[in-house]
Amino acid sequence: MSPQPVAQSEQRSERLKLLKQRAQAMLEQHQQVEVPTASESLNVTKLLEDLRVYQVELELQNEELRAAQQDAELARRRYQSLFQQMPLPAVVMDANSMVDDSNERANILLGERKRFVTLDGRLVQRLNGKDKARFHVALRDVRPGESMVLHQVVIGPQGAKTPVFDAHLIGLSNDYKIDRRVLVLLVDRSAELAREEDRRFFSLLLDSSDSFIYATDDHGKFLLANQTFLNFLSRTRSQVIGHKRETCLPLRDAIMMTETDQKVLLTGQAVTFEEQIHMGPPGGTIDLLSRKFPLHDLQGHINGVGGISTDITTIKDQQRQALLSETVFMTSSEAIIVTGPDTRFIRVNPAFTKQSGFSLTAVLGRRPNILKSGRQSASFYASMWQTILEKGAWSGELNNRRADGSFYIVWSNINAVRDGSGKVVHYIAIQTDMTLLLQAQQRLEHQASYDGLTGLPNRALFNDRISQLMALSLRHHKPFALLFVDVDRFKEVNDSLGHQVGDELLRMVALRLQEGIRTEDTVARMGGDEFVVLLPNTDRAGAQSVADSLLVRLRLPLTLEQIRQYNPMASIGVAVFPEDGNTPDMLLRSADMAMYGAKVGGRNRSALYTPQMSQDSDYAFAIQTELAAAIDQQQLRVFFQPKILLATGELMGAEVLVRWQRPDHGLVMPGEFIPIAEKSGLLFALDQWVLNEALHQLGYWCQAGLWDHRWRLAVNQNASNLRRASLVTDLQTVLDRYHVDTTLLELEITEDALLEHTDELIGRLADLREMGLSLAIDDFGTGYSSLSYLRKLPVSVIKIDQSFVRTMLSNESDDVLVQTIIDMAHNLGHSLVAEGVEEEAQRARLVSMGCELGQGYLWSKPISAEDFEATFLVAKA
Repeated sequence: MSPQPVAQSEQRSERLKLLKQRAQAMLEQHQQVEVPTASESLNVTKLLEDLRVYQVELELQNEELRAAQQDAELARRRYQSLFQQMPLPAVVMDANSMVDDSNERANILLGERKRFVTLDGRLVQRLNGKDKARFHVALRDVRPGESMVLHQVVIGPQGAKTPVFDAHLIGLSNDYKIDRRVLVLLVDRSAELAREEDRRFFSLLLDSSDSFIYATDDHGKFLLANQTFLNFLSRTRSQVIGHKRETCLPLRDAIMMTETDQKVLLTGQAVTFEEQIHMGPPGGTIDLLSRKFPLHDLQGHINGVGGISTDITTIKDQQRQALLSETVFMTSSEAIIVTGPDTRFIRVNPAFTKQSGFSLTAVLGRRPNILKSGRQSASFYASMWQTILEKGAWSGELNNRRADGSFYIVWSNINAVRDGSGKVVHYIAIQTDMTLLLQAQQRLEHQASYDGLTGLPNRALFNDRISQLMALSLRHHKPFALLFVDVDRFKEVNDSLGHQVGDELLRMVALRLQEGIRTEDTVARMGGDEFVVLLPNTDRAGAQSVADSLLVRLRLPLTLEQIRQYNPMASIGVAVFPEDGNTPDMLLRSADMAMYGAKVGGRNRSALYTPQMSQDSDYAFAIQTELAAAIDQQQLRVFFQPKILLATGELMGAEVLVRWQRPDHGLVMPGEFIPIAEKSGLLFALDQWVLNEALHQLGYWCQAGLWDHRWRLAVNQNASNLRRASLVTDLQTVLDRYHVDTTLLELEITEDALLEHTDELIGRLADLREMGLSLAIDDFGTGYSSLSYLRKLPVSVIKIDQSFVRTMLSNESDDVLVQTIIDMAHNLGHSLVAEGVEEEAQRARLVSMGCELGQGYLWSKPISAEDFEATFLVAKA
């Protein structure tokens, strides 16, 4: 009801009450006075009029009351109808858990209301102890106009089919009843929970299977994958479900699986087949027996493919092992005989037939005495069987007779095969024809003196022959020559085409060397791609002529694998006895040094040994020896060459270069000792010393405020240093020691060092970039660069080798090459530094090409730290 009618009703009641009181007073007064006066008669008349009005008002009020009662009854019936027809069980309760009302669904679930009375009218009597406590708390806490949900309330006795509900409690307003009431709606969750339980049950079944169980949609995205499959993929469920199989499996395997999926989707038929997954090490290749079947939606349309794959790798391995054993048995060059425990023939292999002349049909079921030659006594065989029975095995020579009656001697190994109880089930004899053994011994003797690949004399036989030739030459006072032949770029053939092709190349080289010499000459293989040629009675001129002739013969084209026309080349060193060495080792060393000289001279040529070569070799050894001490004795010096912004001439940093202040020799350039350091294993120690000294100097300049935070100091590092696991930690230690920010340091790595870009190397470079260091590829263009490797490397700077910069103005090809390098680097997001800029025209051309930085004699040669500070730091401060 609205507030206005209520107020009017209250006013009417108050007025009628006052009227009634007046009427009662006048009646009492009328009873005391017998004769009313005119004034009193008038009052009585007025009173009677008021009473008639009162009567009319009472009748109107009764009419209004009856109408209100009818409205209330209609509203009650509507509420009750809605309440009863609700699709959910509904109960109205008070704060003490007493049931006020319940609809039909609640009565069906909980029983008729009269049962509630016998149960003290409490819904919570149907709840277990835990749910009762939750329900009491919820009834207490819910307020009018508020709602609350109790999840998974069990109503009724516990059991397999006990319904589970979510109870929604809604606080009713005071318009419903003066004291607080709560409407409880029960939402049945039993079916949903049952489905969830079924899902967990079937998921447990799927995950417990040792087979791979999976399903994909018609686009190849995974809809399901059991735990066994996930464990095999080493991925979580979220990383697989919803993703295509090519994100989880090798591409070629994913393509093959997609093809079988399409077959199932098109035909609607299940298929069973064998397949393989190639996961690479350590997993390797596994064999699977797979069954794929179509998945249908509710309308019966095929919308996916299910699969069950069982790992049969072990079975296949066993099959392959059995096949291998059978293959070994059938192809073995030794005769193999298998008998039963009664020594009667069961099986023989083809080698036995070839060796003895008896076929399996001829010997099946017979005893081995058909092979007896009669040349060995009965006591010999008795002793043999006694040994087999006692020890389970015997080996020795047997004189046998072939089917054609001829005799042959075999070395026989006889073994007894026993079952688990120790009972003999088979005898196996392996027999080797002694003729074959003698041939094998001869082959071994040949292998001791000859190279197995080329058939040439090996180092051992060469040493014997050169010693004999030296003795003969001394006796007759005649010289002889030694040629040391090394195949050019053989490693590249091996790496790109494979070792089999490399071996074929070596055989061809050996054949051509043999075809190019005299009968009395000797060609030997020293190992790898190195050969030597002994030329008796040959002087220096003759040896040079033979060497040149051999080079021409070697260069003739041949076919290597997919290369139709390959021209082998070699470098040949020539040494003559006794001028170039009076012992085998000295002469071989001289020829080796001459060959190295031919390599340095450009390959594909010959070189005669000279004493200067020995001096150079001794010099290199002296450098190696002294360099190790020079690092410890602080004889090295770091020099700095500025890096300049080509467009403005602004300083942008410097590159650190090393010099050696060698005692009694002055300042030695790095070209004289870096290659030697690299060959002798000193390059790592040298790089560490340079890095430490450079950062020490950089730390000083930073603290003195002389180094701009935009500049970078570039330091060279070799590839072996980059592969050290402790590189990042060690580098950070040095940076911290000298208080140098990582962003100020740039590491330069030569292009050749980056060609073997393993995952380990790329990961190490990524760690350095993560530290904040800049990484640069030095001498770019001198190696064998490709976009496929360049895009993998986390580098930011590419340095164009000075050999291209030096000739780009005069050589159109080099100009195009430099432009190409710049464009490629920019497209990959790298900046560039041009090395060896010496002319203003070069600088201008590089600016027009888009190159950012340069270094070279145009601005400064490498100078000491003191000169660099005075010229480029203090002067610009």
